Amino acid sequence: MSQNVDPPRDEDLAGQLLRSKELVEVALLDYKRTLKAAHRQMTQVQMAKVLRLSQPAVAKALQRAAKVPDAVQGFGAASPHELCQRFAAGLIGREEVICELVAWPYRSAPKFNEFGELESDIAGTFIDVDNAVSFGLIDESIYEDVLKRLTA
Repeated sequence: MSQNVDPPRDEDLAGQLLRSKELVEVALLDYKRTLKAAHRQMTQVQMAKVLRLSQPAVAKALQRAAKVPDAVQGFGAASPHELCQRFAAGLIGREEVICELVAWPYRSAPKFNEFGELESDIAGTFIDVDNAVSFGLIDESIYEDVLKRLTA
């Protein structure tokens, strides 16, 4: 006897889609960081055996991994944006993302030149949090709670 199951509503499906995308992105960051850590203790040949890859494939993966910033000490991410990705992926809860965003050692706001072009990177600035709202990684209530706690 078959059961009728309602298809997911659009907002449920959209939430699952975003959560899945962020989970993949965060997992890739974690994998690359783990590759870098493993390389400090293992040879590429040893890593290749564990991963069931060729040594040249491991070498290429390590080249790509070298570009991934390490997590900031005391935090589970390299940027406020990544913290928000981890929240959107369901890996950390609401209170944890708020506490970490409040405690984050934000860099100064980026500078713009006379043409309105960015002269420095926005990563690690509070703009990461603004963008996280725009990208749907966190909602307005989280943003407002972070602002309240930062200004208290």
